[in-house]
Amino acid sequence: MKQTGFSLIELMVVLAIIGIITVIAYPSYQSYTCDTFKAQAVADLRVCALSLDRYYSDDFTYLGAVINDGSDAGNPSICLNRSPSDGNAKFTLTLPTATLNNYIIVATPVNADSCGSTMQLTADGSFSESI
Repeated sequence: MKQTGFSLIELMVVLAIIGIITVIAYPSYQSYTCDTFKAQAVADLRVCALSLDRYYSDDFTYLGAVINDGSDAGNPSICLNRSPSDGNAKFTLTLPTATLNNYIIVATPVNADSCGSTMQLTADGSFSESI
């Protein structure tokens, strides 16, 4: 009698290999997605900075500039909080400082465990990231 199929040992070896690959691949995937969200937040900071510079060229001041999520259509916003543009946002953009000649835009993670660091961009173009 010839039996065909896999033995229990062969199946366990395959499951062990799949488990090892999963343990290695999943953290790498999480790191990749986190880097992607952080890069999108940096891009959004730079887009807002460009919008603020356009605002400054019209009014010669940063006072009155607003960042919102687009839900308040009556509020004229300088740039929209759009990180990412679809799905759940990972970073929130705020404009805590807007003076006559200076501004600071801050990208704060929505969750403490979501790619973790706060980033800020100032009017002189300096970028900083704090953990």
